[in-house]
Amino acid sequence: MNLKVKFRQRTGWAFSLLALLLALSLISGRSALHSFAASCTPKLALFENSAFAETPEISARAELEKLQRQSGLSIGIFSYKGIGLLLFRESSFAFRKLLFDGNSTNGTVSRDGTEIALLQPMSKPSSVVVVHPDGSDLRDYTGIPRPAPMCWSYDNSKLVVGIAGGQIRVLDLKSRLIQQIPTEGSSRVSLVTSQCWSPSGGEIVFESSDGEVFVYDVGKENPVRLTKGTEPTWSPDGSWIAYRDGDTYYAIHPSGEGKRKIFHRTRAVSGLYWSPDSRFVAYVHEDFFALDTEFYHLVVRRLEDNSEDRVADGEDANCCAGYQWVVNKELLAEVQSATKPN
Repeated sequence: MNLKVKFRQRTGWAFSLLALLLALSLISGRSALHSFAASCTPKLALFENSAFAETPEISARAELEKLQRQSGLSIGIFSYKGIGLLLFRESSFAFRKLLFDGNSTNGTVSRDGTEIALLQPMSKPSSVVVVHPDGSDLRDYTGIPRPAPMCWSYDNSKLVVGIAGGQIRVLDLKSRLIQQIPTEGSSRVSLVTSQCWSPSGGEIVFESSDGEVFVYDVGKENPVRLTKGTEPTWSPDGSWIAYRDGDTYYAIHPSGEGKRKIFHRTRAVSGLYWSPDSRFVAYVHEDFFALDTEFYHLVVRRLEDNSEDRVADGEDANCCAGYQWVVNKELLAEVQSATKPN
């Protein structure tokens, strides 16, 4: 008799809790059960030291909108349309043409938004052009045959440039010296991403032509194999190198230790681009409208809770665009102003 009473009491308590959770779900517009389950799930140990957002219940894009208003944080690209900065609120890029006569079709923006490295394949096929976003202080660096991907050092003093034939050059912008990176023992280099430099400026990470990730000490001229993978990027806090193996993203310490899975995404087609605080990443996802019709999305993801949002689509979501997170409030205002109708 007592056992039956206790059973009924426990059952009533359980239904009351369920009703409360459902009511909270209706009030808040989100699943309370999902939130409860998420709160019971351990945070990814890879980023257990990351600072949490002040309001972690908001979406990744909403937090990035707030950060953009506060600091000018954005994601930058360069294309035939000029320099582009991502507007998180609008989920699209705003572009401003460079104010100089050139035929540049692609390039890379520095992290502080003060420099752009450009390629002019028609008029200067063996040159890299560096210029300010307003078109001033144009510098032409020759002797780099058929340059392709490029990567800015943190202090804007050097560029890593991939060239035809699977080789890498390090260009010192002040001295104009060009250092060829020997890649014996690491096969041929096939790719450097826009986030290849270590924060210290002493090392770079690259992908070899046979799909291996290597760290290269620029001073010691020593390539060290880390793991199998593609499109490696170095986190701004210096702790991790992210890379892709098929549809799964991993991270590993530059020492080669501590390999961790970050997340899996079917039809991911780019590397992971780290935000300045290493809390967010951006990547490109391939979608299909119909058979043989490809469509791409640029996606941002907050690593501490895996909240993610699409922030750009179509031609501005390009697997080979060389995205870079940029913090420059003045440049953001100029690009936004250039897109407003007169």
